[in-house]
Amino acid sequence: MRLRFKSVLVFIFIMIIACASIGVGYLFYNEVIDRSNVVVDGDLTINFINGDKFDLSGNASIAFSVTNNSDEQKYYYIQLSDVYASDVSYELTSSDNLDVTNTLKSDIIYNQVSINSNETINYTMNFTSNNTQNYSGVIKIGLRTNEENSFADVILTNNNISNATITPYGESATLDEGLLESQDDLGVAYYFRGASLNNNVDFAGFSWKIVKINGDGSVKLVLDGIIDELSSYYSDSSTFSDSTIKGVLDSWYDTYLSEYSSYIAYYKYCNDTVLESNNTNYIAYSRVVTNKIPTFVCLGYSENEKIGLLTADEVMMAGGSINANQNYYLYNESIETAYYTMTNARINNEIVYPFIVETDGSLNYSTNGTLVRGVRPVLNIIKTAKVTGSGTVEDPYTIIMS
Repeated sequence: MRLRFKSVLVFIFIMIIACASIGVGYLFYNEVIDRSNVVVDGDLTINFINGDKFDLSGNASIAFSVTNNSDEQKYYYIQLSDVYASDVSYELTSSDNLDVTNTLKSDIIYNQVSINSNETINYTMNFTSNNTQNYSGVIKIGLRTNEENSFADVILTNNNISNATITPYGESATLDEGLLESQDDLGVAYYFRGASLNNNVDFAGFSWKIVKINGDGSVKLVLDGIIDELSSYYSDSSTFSDSTIKGVLDSWYDTYLSEYSSYIAYYKYCNDTVLESNNTNYIAYSRVVTNKIPTFVCLGYSENEKIGLLTADEVMMAGGSINANQNYYLYNESIETAYYTMTNARINNEIVYPFIVETDGSLNYSTNGTLVRGVRPVLNIIKTAKVTGSGTVEDPYTIIMS
């Protein structure tokens, strides 16, 4: 009897320990669930360690990871949405050397991230705030599938991406430097530089060159030539919306592109209208000519249009400089007239001097805006457009008309 009694006591003790362990385990499990949010999207597992929603103040950090559970390479996007913030910036770094810095706003941070089979990539997002007010938002991460096959997806798949130029900005890029990564107002952008061989597009009966994939996934094109039957002066106005050349562009759009308008995105074209303290040079002059630090981030005034012109920054990032360059994709020997950009360089006696691109491919900042020069249109293809082709001259990308 005594032995049986002892056995019963041991059994009860074991049960108590087991129940306690289960209780502690349950509490720990609830702690993990409360503090994290694990999402499975196809072959990807996304672990939002601090949750996919954040509501913070001051300087703070959050973390998340993405795991590829498949036996093949996958692609995904990282996006910020529903952001409420004032004077907050962030830096997103990862274990595979991603480093993105931007102001906190709703945008696509990264449009197509590659992840190898059975790989895990860890991310840390550090927020910097100059005040104690709360800021909030939602992080969205999702699998990019082959079925999406957007124009941007195809370009990214067909090109190796680099983070560094072969030649510094301000020097003529004469080699094929491929597709490079940068930032614009909408997120991570990708642009062609130098003697690019596979950025050709056939659209609306015209030949175009791809300038860049915009941060929102739309694709910026520039006509591979100028509007031969039309030429224009820029005007003595510093604002593109009031310029004579805008009327020329609008008329050409109505004549040749209006029936394709569902494939052309409204886009914020950047017009530098901010003067330096000397009230003679625009800020773009120092940025492009003096310091040679072009950018896709608009530091002037943006105009929401369906058609516009290149900026001087885009010309320099494509491989142009103040020197002649006949070996980058913006040079076309059939262009026999210099053409305007929509970036202001200087002002003198109330006359604006925009940057122009000369027939030898060089940037010039000494042309009076009242002189007649060529017009080279720019437009942006919507991010949901599908294409065929490989982008070569012989097999240009062609928009699939649905």
